[in-house]
Amino acid sequence: MILFRNTFLLLTALLVLSQCESVIDSNTPDSGTLNLDRYVAVGNSLTAGYADNALYLEGQLVSYPNLLSQQFQKVGGGNFKQPLVDAGPGSDANGNARLVLGLSNGNLGPMPAAAQGQNIFDDRFTEPVQNLGVPGARVFHIPLEGFGNTQAGAGNFNPFYTRFKSSANASLLQDAVSQNPTFFSLWIGNNDVLGYGTSGGVGTINGISDIDITPLSVFTDAITATVQALVSTGADGVILNIPDITSIPFFTTVPWDAVELTATQASNFRSQLSSAGVPSAYIPNYQAGFNGFLIVDPDLDDRPEQFRFRLATAEDHILLTVPQDSLQPAPLGPGWGTTVPIPDQYTLRAPQAANVAEATAQFNNVIENLASEHNLVFVDVNALLVGVKEQGGINFDGMTLTLDFVSGGIFSLDGVHLTDRGNAIVANYIIESLNNAFGAAIPVFNIGDFKGVRFPG
Repeated sequence: MILFRNTFLLLTALLVLSQCESVIDSNTPDSGTLNLDRYVAVGNSLTAGYADNALYLEGQLVSYPNLLSQQFQKVGGGNFKQPLVDAGPGSDANGNARLVLGLSNGNLGPMPAAAQGQNIFDDRFTEPVQNLGVPGARVFHIPLEGFGNTQAGAGNFNPFYTRFKSSANASLLQDAVSQNPTFFSLWIGNNDVLGYGTSGGVGTINGISDIDITPLSVFTDAITATVQALVSTGADGVILNIPDITSIPFFTTVPWDAVELTATQASNFRSQLSSAGVPSAYIPNYQAGFNGFLIVDPDLDDRPEQFRFRLATAEDHILLTVPQDSLQPAPLGPGWGTTVPIPDQYTLRAPQAANVAEATAQFNNVIENLASEHNLVFVDVNALLVGVKEQGGINFDGMTLTLDFVSGGIFSLDGVHLTDRGNAIVANYIIESLNNAFGAAIPVFNIGDFKGVRFPG
């Protein structure tokens, strides 16, 4: 195995990505010292090809592992099978169809592709699959036996894994190792902070429910066991870290300070709150111009509970799930964010965002240390995302791709998962890392050949 640190490559990749033309390697395809006979991908929804809030066929076909396998086969790599669903609107875990852009009341926005999702959970794959990406999986789920066992009862198994588990009590890790891989990719850990963030930080910072941040000790033990088992086969591998989730569209699309008021409107809102019985000391100081949304803040425990609210600041995040019609002031709507505070589950407040940042840094430190200890290629997706954010985007073939919702081209309509283009960027980043680490010449993709968010018509 070869140890490769990505610091230099990151700077090179960002420089290349910032050019106007996609760079296609003209070298003769070569695997270098890599053995790609049996490639297995382990991870969560980002590995599965989940997008637009559902697992559906078109998304699976452009999963980053499937894209990698296509290029690996050009240098002698083996077959790669995914647990594909049939063509259709797909489904999330609750039976809802994927999101598409559509018109509603004259406005273009995300809406379900169908009244309900397709039934994908009766699928059963009896032959091994190599894409072991399971939407919703956290680090400690990878070695968990029975993770796909329907007899465990509702909430105690993952229906996406049920589709292709090898046996009732199998674990994802067992199903990966049993294939004796010669190469693996591991991208896991996002969900260990994401559920806490997308639920508005209502969970705990040391818990294992879907809305908690995983305890550091649990994270460390689980991912260490996973890596040790995967490398025990003699396989080379690539491990990716966790991006800053607060930089993705789910947390950045709704501006914190979108309340634009005239002096008269500001005065009227203050008067309305006073008339509603809010003491003057707790009435927000609305001013002419842009103001932060009014949000619930349970941490203001020096106040009576009904008055625990304040104006949002730049360190707070208004979540993509906040009902847009509820943000309309009366009489057009209920006045959330102006005279009625936005409920806590629709915001990620500054202290909660700090919890996410701290956990992400700790988890990423564990991941990088494991890469060093086991001579794995380490791909710093977090730094790549930061680079895109700081540069204001990356250019391909005259297109500028950014982190913006819908128009940015990288993130799908759920504001969390990748578009076709986003997956191709990740695949190229991995390929360039492998080429540098193993003296290979695996071809990269032309990003312009892939779609971003699909517009109607």
